[in-house]
Amino acid sequence: MKKILWVKFGWSEYYRGGPVDGNFGWLNENKGKKNEGRGHEAFNFNPSPDGTYYCYVPPQASAYAPYNDDPNGWTVICLAKNPKHTGVHIVGWYEDATLHGEWLDLPDGLIKKRGDTAHSAYDWSYCISSKAAYFVPPGNRIMPFSDPSVRQGKYSFLKGPSVDANENKRRVLELLNSRLKAMTPVAIQNPNEGSLPDPELDGTDPLNGFGTPEHRKRVELAAELAVIEYYKRKGYAYERVTHLPCGYDFVFTKGRSVRHVEVKGTSSPTPRFFITRNEYVKGLESNPVWRLAMVTSALSEAPSIVEYDVLQLRRVFDLEPYVYIGKFIPKPES
Repeated sequence: MKKILWVKFGWSEYYRGGPVDGNFGWLNENKGKKNEGRGHEAFNFNPSPDGTYYCYVPPQASAYAPYNDDPNGWTVICLAKNPKHTGVHIVGWYEDATLHGEWLDLPDGLIKKRGDTAHSAYDWSYCISSKAAYFVPPGNRIMPFSDPSVRQGKYSFLKGPSVDANENKRRVLELLNSRLKAMTPVAIQNPNEGSLPDPELDGTDPLNGFGTPEHRKRVELAAELAVIEYYKRKGYAYERVTHLPCGYDFVFTKGRSVRHVEVKGTSSPTPRFFITRNEYVKGLESNPVWRLAMVTSALSEAPSIVEYDVLQLRRVFDLEPYVYIGKFIPKPES
């Protein structure tokens, strides 16, 4: 029998020790304190040296952790709410997981591996473990949903031994199954430090986790060629201005129509891009004819292109700083 439950915990970008946000007891109680943002679930997708994932789930009702008399072999669908938006997202899932039914201390070796000397082992507890995990990167969490039963709980059993199926459970199970089917191609299996993008892993190249420089260049060139053909079919002439610090890559003209187009491409089917400060300031903030051409599946035989003006871009995408540069400020001589 297939065994499935969902669990819900705080929101984190990578679940490898970074900040956690959410409306949960521990996080609310520690706001403004040294533990702020240090939710127990901070490492939910960070493997131990032997490849085990230890998952924390906030307590539900009378401090109960999820448990079943048949505790092994569960598929655990992990949900979290982005505090900036409505709806809940699937952030990953575990296969063949074990439900311990209580909060256990992490192995001492894992505590030391994380370099956390300011907290006791109790501070990093877990109630589910598994050696098979799938992680959905933050850029691919684009399918939020809302359901009353999910909104109110911390976990719920959907299918398995002693689980009474009702209309609510069947509805949520069907919804989550459709989401998993859509997200499986972009999920990272058994995530680790080598497979997850994170700018803090390589300060010399913050984009290293998103492909090698050679790969990114191939994507960039393929995206530009796709956009050129896209506008040529619409009757536009073009001029390449990538060598100029103007905040866009091409000038496309057709009669009186002029568009200053910045091209962004990804080999993934999920739209995601990085934008420089120059592109942001000279494009989004000050140029009414600026456009962004987003190319997905850029290396495929049929890349997809969507054009956004400034208002559309701000409505569809979150634009957040990804990397900061610290510059020394010299003091004037007295």
